[in-house]
Amino acid sequence: MRKYLAALLPMALLGCSAPPSIDPAATIVLVHGAHFNAAAWQPLQKELEKHGLASKAVDLPGRGSDPAPASATLESSAAALCQSLTAISGPIALVVHSQGGAIAHQTLSQCPAVSITDIVYVSAVAPIEGAKPFALLSEADEKHYFSGITYQDGWMRITNPQAFAETFTAIPAYYPQVINLAVDEPAATGDGQVNLSVSKLEAIRTSYIFAEQDQIISLASQQKIAASIQPDQQFTLASGHLPMLSMPKALAEKIVQAIRQDA
Repeated sequence: MRKYLAALLPMALLGCSAPPSIDPAATIVLVHGAHFNAAAWQPLQKELEKHGLASKAVDLPGRGSDPAPASATLESSAAALCQSLTAISGPIALVVHSQGGAIAHQTLSQCPAVSITDIVYVSAVAPIEGAKPFALLSEADEKHYFSGITYQDGWMRITNPQAFAETFTAIPAYYPQVINLAVDEPAATGDGQVNLSVSKLEAIRTSYIFAEQDQIISLASQQKIAASIQPDQQFTLASGHLPMLSMPKALAEKIVQAIRQDA
């Protein structure tokens, strides 16, 4: 991966270096994963605002009441994300969660006009070079996922909300919030192959935030995913699969570290 040179910013007092700076022109774009939409990012967005960072959470197609789940493919989701990104002027830092990593990668392979400075993966998949979105997940990951989910008529339906909440977050206090925000997922979005090339990804600074207690994409699976893309930076949170809900302040701090200009 391309490495970034450190730039020391002198301070007038005591000869210390200044705090890391972030390009104020960059827009952080938040890409949700399966079974959620843009609303899941709201707690994190409030924390990012405290750091003076603008963010935009996108809604990918096919969530909730869409009557045609088969139309919400990996390609159509990538096209929708491309449309959202091209409407933003200036540099963009992507923060992608879970399945959102596959959609972001497919977007980059077919949306060359956008200027992406960073990708921050939050317990996310990151397929490249023709890989399938969930190729590196384990049988245990799949078993946990299907404890609350049933495939029905093109949908991944949440048929056991309690089991869904238990596997998606390790903290019982957040179960009601998770159940309230979760939506059924079009099965087609998780199919297909991602065509992003290694060379394209190497031109972007990448950071991976591991969720240690994740049961949907286990830590071991996350480590395999990270090894496949060799991120420039790595961070860890003692979180389940949804740190944007269970620990938004800590996640915001990791994102700030990840995209700082002198990293």
